Amino acid sequence: MNRDINKFKGCLIGGAVGDALGYPIEFATPNKNNKVKRYAGKGIISDDTQMTLFTANGLLWGQTRFQLRGIAPDPTDCIYFAYQDWYKTQNKNKNIETKMSWIAELPDLNVERAPGMTCLNALSSNKKGTINDPINNSKGCGSVMRVAPIGLFFGKGYSLHEIGKYGAETGAITHGHPLGIIPCYVLTIIINILAYTNKTIEEAVNEAIDEYKINFDIFSKDDRDYFINLIRKAIELSHKKFADDEKNIKELGEGWVAEEALAIAIYSAIKYSNDFEKAIICSVNHGGDSDSTGAITGNIIGTYLGFDKIPKYYVDDLELCDIIIEIAEDLCNECPVDEYSENDDEYWLSKYLYHNRDLSKKVSK
Repeated sequence: MNRDINKFKGCLIGGAVGDALGYPIEFATPNKNNKVKRYAGKGIISDDTQMTLFTANGLLWGQTRFQLRGIAPDPTDCIYFAYQDWYKTQNKNKNIETKMSWIAELPDLNVERAPGMTCLNALSSNKKGTINDPINNSKGCGSVMRVAPIGLFFGKGYSLHEIGKYGAETGAITHGHPLGIIPCYVLTIIINILAYTNKTIEEAVNEAIDEYKINFDIFSKDDRDYFINLIRKAIELSHKKFADDEKNIKELGEGWVAEEALAIAIYSAIKYSNDFEKAIICSVNHGGDSDSTGAITGNIIGTYLGFDKIPKYYVDDLELCDIIIEIAEDLCNECPVDEYSENDDEYWLSKYLYHNRDLSKKVSK
């Protein structure tokens, strides 16, 4: 299957919608009789969507550099540089130089939206965590809520394991516990399968788990068995059509840690695989880390159903909607310039070479 802009936009907008719906009720006690279904005004994104956009910016910057110069840092290094740019937006110390992210210049992204302390502390250390050299022992969901663009970006020519490994290494930049890393590997593969095939969400989840067991079983048996059993439980619970969602989600956890956040998202996305709104509402109304579980669910169900299945009222009132769509289109369209081509897309270059978007160079299509 070729790149499908409907799936790319669905993934990023879907994630942002879930984030924005869940962000105001994070930490809140769930109310069975008054579930959150719409934004209370504008749909304000949290650090989850912010970091997702910086993940995408890093990948596109690296691709552009490679196309123009024939050499570029490893993709996870590019993402790490982008995260440092994100860190600057959360830290008003202007002595921190922006390395390569044009979105770091946007005023609406230079705001604090409950950034995770694990991410802030890891990035302030000026050390890039890796799988083999972990930076800490955290398994917080801040690792997994930001990796979806990797599954979109790497298409033809990459194996599922290679794609998942990029997701895992990206999670390891800030989170060192195996259960903070494994869900990144699995989610990245789920997104990739949904973006490039016509498989169901459950088929994508099972294939991603199989890939993990065969090619990425590098941590302890206890961590592996616990993670796989949790995901299997999420799938099993999702088949109970008339069961209470809040009760089922409670069996999976609250989503503060990566494996629980992914399990809740998988439960919600499979149970309501044909209804974006129901999946998102399910994923945020549980009293835990609602923005992250909503964001991951939105990434999954948005990729599967596509942008045109997301209700218009969620899209119209979403903060930074135009920017999110532009990033999704850039991920889908790939880099239009290279060192041998006469194509000189000045607008693209203003973003991904000079990291200073110049709207005057944008050509209407």
